Amino acid sequence: MMAIDGINTLATTAAATTQTTNAAAKTSLNMDDFLKLMVAQLQNQDMNNTADTSEYTSQMAQFSMVQALTDLTELSKTTYSLSMIGKEVTLAETKSDGTLNVITGTVEGVNLYNGDAQIIVNGVNYPMSSVMEVAQAK
Repeated sequence: MMAIDGINTLATTAAATTQTTNAAAKTSLNMDDFLKLMVAQLQNQDMNNTADTSEYTSQMAQFSMVQALTDLTELSKTTYSLSMIGKEVTLAETKSDGTLNVITGTVEGVNLYNGDAQIIVNGVNYPMSSVMEVAQAK
């Protein structure tokens, strides 16, 4: 049976193929890549030892679940960042000399670009990972 190891093998093979054909543009396996790889495997299988289609169905279900969880995580990050608008935050920023700069201010807005949420405090964008403390605005 090919359960989890089959997905790891498919992901590794597809990632290598993706990197070879388009190294700079893409670094992850999506559903289209998975389906193309599955079709290629079916076309090139040994006719005396055909693949069990239930393995492919199981792998596709597992891949869909991982993709859905990834989408849910992204949605949660977006929702959380939007809920911070109007809140007072304390942020940590590391300066170029390695010292820690602490910034306090009210979240004025959120910048959502390319799947990354950044909060805007005092007119400056900060990554969500820099948030140390959140409180109700006074």
